[in-house]
Amino acid sequence: MPENLIYKGETMVQTKKRKKREHPLLYLLPTFVILTLLVAYPLVNNLINSFSQGGIFPTVKNYQKLFADRYFRSDLKNTFQWLLYTVPFEMVFGLIIAILLNTKVRMKKLFRTLFIVPWVIPSVVVCIVWKWIYNADYGILNYILQLFGIIKKNQLWVSDPNQVLKCIAVVYVWKIAPFVMIMYLSGLQSISEDIYESARLDGANWLQQIGYITLPLLFPVMRSVILVSVIWSLNSFVYVYSISGGGPARVSEIVQIFIYKTGIEQYNFEYSAAAANIFLIIVMVIAFVYISMTEKRENEMT
Repeated sequence: MPENLIYKGETMVQTKKRKKREHPLLYLLPTFVILTLLVAYPLVNNLINSFSQGGIFPTVKNYQKLFADRYFRSDLKNTFQWLLYTVPFEMVFGLIIAILLNTKVRMKKLFRTLFIVPWVIPSVVVCIVWKWIYNADYGILNYILQLFGIIKKNQLWVSDPNQVLKCIAVVYVWKIAPFVMIMYLSGLQSISEDIYESARLDGANWLQQIGYITLPLLFPVMRSVILVSVIWSLNSFVYVYSISGGGPARVSEIVQIFIYKTGIEQYNFEYSAAAANIFLIIVMVIAFVYISMTEKRENEMT
């Protein structure tokens, strides 16, 4: 066979291999374009709007006004208070349920299914149902508590400034805890039973097994679950707005509701954009600090 044909054949093979290697990248192009349109463009446009106040030149007046706004500062306080009411409790309840369901109990599959039910129900439906439950006049919660003599008269619940945020947090934890339970349960099932058997032979009781085996081995899962839970909790607009609307007297109003009311109801889009950017920075800082701390902790453990 002539050498030029051999050379051409090798070149054609190399070209085909290169095409096969480069061809899959074309499939990523539509995804990249969609992400750019749906994520990058809104972020850049929102940033530009936040430095606008109807004039030609950019200005920081929206941010100056925002830091001086007592309602925004109050909503920030409510947001962090909301974090304290939700994340720790969903972590604890999810972990307890996961540990119990990981043991040898009867009808384990049935209980797992029942605990997952709140997670699959749409959030708006959950909020509507719980709003009926909390109703001061015909809510079933007041009826049950009076039936057992726990309270003597109807409680206002979501109309009480001292209770409203806590009541909404109960709804949120009830909805999100099953997800936490699923994540922890998957982590628990990856732990070998031989480790627990060795610990029992060494005389470790149930609590010692939890403290010295379960929790340390669950740390990677726990790290991810806490981060996701914090981000979700900081974006729980639908729960607060659907149940209380931020009331009464704005005591349950969180930053997301402030952004919504300022932009959608008051048509002050530039001011709302500035608030959204500040909130985004806060979320990013929290995520960065948490990841840095947990990475350091994980390195110390290994």
